[in-house]
Amino acid sequence: MFKGNKNFIVGLFVSVSIAAFVAFVLWLTGRSGTEEISRYSMMFHRDVSGLSVGGPVNYMGVNVGSVISMQLIRQQDMKVRVDVDILESTPVDGGTFASLAFQGITGVAVVNLSSDPGHHESLQSGPGDDYPVIPVRDVGFAALMSSAPRIMQRLDDLLVQANKLLGEENQAAISGTLNDLQTLASSLAQSQETIASLPQDLSKTLTGIQATIEQLQGFIRNAEPGLSSTIDNINRSSENLASLTAGLDSWWSENENSMQSFIDDGLDEVPALINAAHKTMRELEKLLQELQDDPSQFIHRPRENSLEVDPR
Repeated sequence: MFKGNKNFIVGLFVSVSIAAFVAFVLWLTGRSGTEEISRYSMMFHRDVSGLSVGGPVNYMGVNVGSVISMQLIRQQDMKVRVDVDILESTPVDGGTFASLAFQGITGVAVVNLSSDPGHHESLQSGPGDDYPVIPVRDVGFAALMSSAPRIMQRLDDLLVQANKLLGEENQAAISGTLNDLQTLASSLAQSQETIASLPQDLSKTLTGIQATIEQLQGFIRNAEPGLSSTIDNINRSSENLASLTAGLDSWWSENENSMQSFIDDGLDEVPALINAAHKTMRELEKLLQELQDDPSQFIHRPRENSLEVDPR
């Protein structure tokens, strides 16, 4: 049986236990005590139940840090500020984003970090920020859950519109439309032979039109010489008429003075000629009247100063 100092044994046990605990913590956190860390902030706009101080921070599934503080931010909308310590070797830049994920069925939440592909600038602190802020996105099941209220609202609106669409008035209108379509289908079925004959009738009509066009073309070809001759005659008549007009213009120019003299002198004698003609006509009428009354006086005229004896 060991008879030495029992305090030494207790102290050794406690030291070994502390060393084992420290080693376990270092193994659990995935970092050594000598590696530099950087502090970042995240702003969550939704419930972060399941996340607690000391909770792990993973980068693409690898533990790179832990949560050191959580604080409510009272502004226009409530936010949760989460500060984390992350190994300085972690590639956090402007394309890095954070999301909240749950492990197993215990409801314990962890912070997952991911990065968009491509080259990005380093992440810097903004005005009024204590530390650089890593943007937060909802991904996977969390994104589905965050979108659930909007999806339910849209489904509710869709159901309301469906109820309006399936109202009594619309149902009656749809029924009437279906009846009309059924009637139309029946009419088309009855007119199937007529519809089937439409292409043949159309072909016949097109053939007749083509024949008519060919006849018109033949008529135009046959009438073309006569039309040309008629046009030539019209042209010659126009030329003759123009020549006659030119001749008349020339004759008038040559005899303009004589015609003017005739108009001025001859027309002045026309009234006297008309008066003489009237006088002659009166003399002839008188002579005819006397001849009609006593024709013998032109055969035997009585002597002047003779005496007539009455036979009684």
